[in-house]
Amino acid sequence: MSELMDPEQHQLVLAEDIDQEHLHEHEHEHEHEQEQEVEHEQEEEPEPTPTATRGRKKKSLVWQHFTVVNGPGRMKRACCNLCKQTFAYSDGSKVAGTSHLKRHITLGSCPMLKATDRDHQYLLNSGVPQSATQTPEPTPGERPAKRRYRVSGFSGATFDHNLSLSNLAKMVVLHDYPLHVVEQPAFLAFVESLQPRFQVHDATSVEAEVLSLYHKEKHNLMQVFGSIPGRISLAISLWTTSQTLGYVGLHGQFIDSDWKLHRRMLNYLMVTSPHSENALSEAIEVSLSDWNLKSKLFTITLDNNCSSHDIYSANLRDHLSNKDALLLKGQLFVVRCYAHVLNNVAQDVIASIHGIIYNIRESVKFIKASPSREEKFAEIALQLEIPSTKTLSLDTTTQWNTTYSMLCAALEYKQAFNLLETCDDNYNEAPSAEDWRKVEVACVYLKLLHDSANTVNNTEEPTSNIFYHEAWKIQLELKGSVQSKDAVVSSITKEMYDKFEKYWRDCSLILAVAVVMDPRYKMKLVDFSFKRIYGNEEGPKYVKMVEDALMELYNEYVAQPLPLTPAYVEQQQQEVADGGEHIETGMTTENNTVSNVGNGVEEHENGGDQPKEAQVDDMAVKMEVDASEAPVEGEIEMNNNVTIQTEDIEVNNNVSIQMEEEGNARDDIQPAAPIASTGDGLLDFDIYLSEMAVNQPKKPELEQYLEEMLQPRTNDFNILTWWKMNSFKYPTLSKLARDILAIPMAMAGGGTGLSVFGAGSANRILDDYRSSMRPDTLEAIFCAKDWYQYMPTSVPEPTTPGAMAFVQFDM
Repeated sequence: MSELMDPEQHQLVLAEDIDQEHLHEHEHEHEHEQEQEVEHEQEEEPEPTPTATRGRKKKSLVWQHFTVVNGPGRMKRACCNLCKQTFAYSDGSKVAGTSHLKRHITLGSCPMLKATDRDHQYLLNSGVPQSATQTPEPTPGERPAKRRYRVSGFSGATFDHNLSLSNLAKMVVLHDYPLHVVEQPAFLAFVESLQPRFQVHDATSVEAEVLSLYHKEKHNLMQVFGSIPGRISLAISLWTTSQTLGYVGLHGQFIDSDWKLHRRMLNYLMVTSPHSENALSEAIEVSLSDWNLKSKLFTITLDNNCSSHDIYSANLRDHLSNKDALLLKGQLFVVRCYAHVLNNVAQDVIASIHGIIYNIRESVKFIKASPSREEKFAEIALQLEIPSTKTLSLDTTTQWNTTYSMLCAALEYKQAFNLLETCDDNYNEAPSAEDWRKVEVACVYLKLLHDSANTVNNTEEPTSNIFYHEAWKIQLELKGSVQSKDAVVSSITKEMYDKFEKYWRDCSLILAVAVVMDPRYKMKLVDFSFKRIYGNEEGPKYVKMVEDALMELYNEYVAQPLPLTPAYVEQQQQEVADGGEHIETGMTTENNTVSNVGNGVEEHENGGDQPKEAQVDDMAVKMEVDASEAPVEGEIEMNNNVTIQTEDIEVNNNVSIQMEEEGNARDDIQPAAPIASTGDGLLDFDIYLSEMAVNQPKKPELEQYLEEMLQPRTNDFNILTWWKMNSFKYPTLSKLARDILAIPMAMAGGGTGLSVFGAGSANRILDDYRSSMRPDTLEAIFCAKDWYQYMPTSVPEPTTPGAMAFVQFDM
């Protein structure tokens, strides 16, 4: 048979042994290739000539794709039904067999099959239902179609051992598999069935690959951190083990140059005494040095309990303030986790009625114990005409929201529980009327916490401005409730208020500064809420504290130079090369370029037009000229090293003005050429306007921002998009807003993958297997898992002919 094969077919003979195992039915799996070919030769006879008698019907599945055609003399050839290419089949005395025909189909050599595969893959990638591309089911009585030999185009793909090992390591990291999973017999058998050539030596090789992936991604992430335009805030979590050791997890949160919020794990460090005063400060210092972020640290968010928060805060300020200057004298440096506070306060509510909750939990267990009891309870509820649609369910003690749901459902069936106790002698756990009253009060305040937690959980980009709305409403409600004359209300809310009032006292300043950066509220909401919390007499004092702190913080940012964009730096270099001749036609500041000033519209790199109040006409009125410094002729120097060419500036009525400097003072600026008048006889008025544009003092950005009208409170408002569009108008204030909005006020909720309802150090306990791992390996696993959640990893498309699939893992 080999004498009749084409040369290219001989090169595929070695691959035939592997391919046949995937192509044949179960009854042929353990047979050799030669035995299969002999069997087919016995089953198949040459196609008879028109004058010959009809032979047996061919049974090989390959003839679904080929037809025997006459060749020269007595020769016969097999013609592909799709591409019409012919292959040797019989020379009149010998039959060539069908192996080379199978290879034409299964290895993707047929060009028509290649096109079909591409179309099929396109349909899959385009979201077309799989049923649209499948063979329809046979109708009753119809014989089902035979299974085809043909498989996906990967049969001819090149096997890459390193790529497979890398994907295996990612799988172990992302799904928390133990490293020794690769040594388990069942896993080895599974891999052997997929690709016998893939050899995994042991868990050590996977561990080495995990470390390699970690270092590679860390290098990429360090480049990202080196290019962020603002500061970075840290979130610190403590992990405990069954041993005396502990771990500190450090996450960094920042807003990039495109005004997108990001959160990444930086380190997972082992500490001998996780609750000691120096453990956190040492871990933070190691992390900042490791990532070269010492000069970019802004705030630190802790999740420790209330009793130790003050100790940690003072220790961190003292330790880190000696090395790096803290903004606002460290008043905003240490932040308490809002999710952790909600969790603690909710646990206080549950603890205040823990005996009643136990009875309700046992009552639900009693009803759920058998279907007959459930039916009986349903009949009682129907008899009492209880309109509730809620279903009784048991809670999970580590998730306080499930306890709240259990209490709410039980509260609506309280009459049914009381009646069940009189009907069933085996049930005696029904709460009393006084107990139900306490449950009602507890549910009122749990709902307050539950709604706030849901807001945080459901926010995709939890910028710091959203937390003020939640915190001040809870503070106001609890402050009024603790003074209630109702003994039940005051007793339940006392512990709640004590803990939350401490959080409000520690974090109300940073919460207020954050909400001021929201153009929908600014200082107006702070003034309104503080007066309601503290009263009309004391409220203004606290408002003044926020205003003073905000102005001091803003002034610290004003003292920092604004970075020049690459376009502006290149422009300056060009001017120097041209001997000081200025050729610029616009103004460049951080992240934006302005041109076509005369049209009254600012065109930005990011597309779109700035709001009307940001136009250059208004900016010209607010320009501040420093009379003590002599500027370059034909330029006006603004704050923060921003320079505007004044050789051709158009003002309100599109009047072109040329200004030049005489001497070192700016007071005597006169037109260098006649002004193009509009013909209305107000040439002197136009000159007056040009002088006003130069001489009128400019208001600080913060003052200008606070004086402008509030933005509409629409559902589709995006605060990061707003600041991105207005960063040119407020170059200094936008830097402050970028850092403030990036503060992680909660370590759980939207964007973190963690639920607010389970926040707390009690849930951060390493199992025995993780605790026994080497610290560097454990850090690599935790960090890499976090990073791969945000980095899509694709398997590159094979270049081998016949390999036509593309697989993407969204991690």
